[in-house]
Amino acid sequence: MSFALGKKSIIKKTIEVGVSTLLSRFLGIWREMLTVQFLGDKILLDAFTTAFKVPNSLRKIFAEGALSAAFIPTLVRMKKKGETEQINRLMTLSFLLIEGVLIALCLLMFWQTDWLLRIIAPGWFVGGQEAAFFGFPVPAAWAGLGTPVEQVAYAATYFRILIAFIIFLSSSSLLAGALQSVNHFIIPAFSPVLLNVVWVTGLLLGLYYHLPSESLCYFILFGGLLQFLLHLFVYYKLHFSFERVTEKTWDYFREIMNKFFPCLFSMSISEISLFIDTSFASYLPDGSMYLIYLANRFMGIPQGVFASAFSTILLPHFSRVNIYAPKRMSFYLLEVTKFVFWITIPAMILMSFFAGKIFQTLFLSSKFTIDQVAEAKLILIAFLAGLFCLAMNKILLNMYYALHNTRIPAWVSIIGIAVNVVLNFLFVTRFHASGLALATTIS
Repeated sequence: MSFALGKKSIIKKTIEVGVSTLLSRFLGIWREMLTVQFLGDKILLDAFTTAFKVPNSLRKIFAEGALSAAFIPTLVRMKKKGETEQINRLMTLSFLLIEGVLIALCLLMFWQTDWLLRIIAPGWFVGGQEAAFFGFPVPAAWAGLGTPVEQVAYAATYFRILIAFIIFLSSSSLLAGALQSVNHFIIPAFSPVLLNVVWVTGLLLGLYYHLPSESLCYFILFGGLLQFLLHLFVYYKLHFSFERVTEKTWDYFREIMNKFFPCLFSMSISEISLFIDTSFASYLPDGSMYLIYLANRFMGIPQGVFASAFSTILLPHFSRVNIYAPKRMSFYLLEVTKFVFWITIPAMILMSFFAGKIFQTLFLSSKFTIDQVAEAKLILIAFLAGLFCLAMNKILLNMYYALHNTRIPAWVSIIGIAVNVVLNFLFVTRFHASGLALATTIS
């Protein structure tokens, strides 16, 4: 059986994935509208946004980023050799080790939630003496100083519930890697729709029955569990399984890990930038964190529908092209660049022009003021300025990983983070939250 994809197949599968992603994004907009009504208070919105940011970023880094980039090319090569049994053994070993490490990491973060929040949101710990690290000033919160504000207690409660979310989604990602190695993309693309349906259902029930705010976190966990069960069902349906590990399995796993760690830093550049933005935003007025998160969600509509859909389809395809016809790589890259350009540039212009109307129409209420609408508009425009570059970044990263080149993305990521930190210092006092978004775009 051939698993190669032609140009028409790539477009067709990209449309399938894109439609699922688009449906998920629109459900995501509805869920954000309901979230504002359910949580309402700026303090609760900031606390929930910060608590959800950690498992959500770990999901993007592990479940959708570095793990997939390192995992899928190896699975494609194994499938080409007809080593289905070795794929099953590799899946067993990967589950045992990767999920074991993540469970240990989750337990550590559960235990040290206070310190984690001090690192992510130092502005939430007020007072205390100035601290220094090797002579350089650092936030007092990082030295264990300062008194926590009201957001900290809520964020800690939400975080301790949500941290298990990454376990379900990283497990789903491992299964999705096997599915994508045989060009089965629709279930991995549809699973976020399922999560959003559960999320929206939880919000509607919460609003109707006046449930406590932490009930939303339990619905999100349940959605993650359903995603995992859906992937597991299709995994078995496609005749994959789990088998006993052999010595050769360890060789394949070491190969994946040798790719994974360089990929980890490069794939996490945007998430690291958002964490840096969160640290700076914690010093801004209440609600700033949620506005950055909300604008980034709208930014994710064109980015997710086109860039993420293409990169999802093209990673296994690039891996095959690199094996069979490496000279064709430049052709596919040119075609993708043209397509992404003609899609993202009009989307950027239209969304920038209607940014204010979008937030005013969807969110303006007694719990979301006209001032918040104006600030959210500026933040979204700042994010949209880099839409084409952000869209191409993920595709280029996957191309490099298909070529087994991890050094260039890693160095570019280091430069990007350094630029982001410097620009945050320059922009935050003058442009506030929109300055943080602009710094991320430039970096």
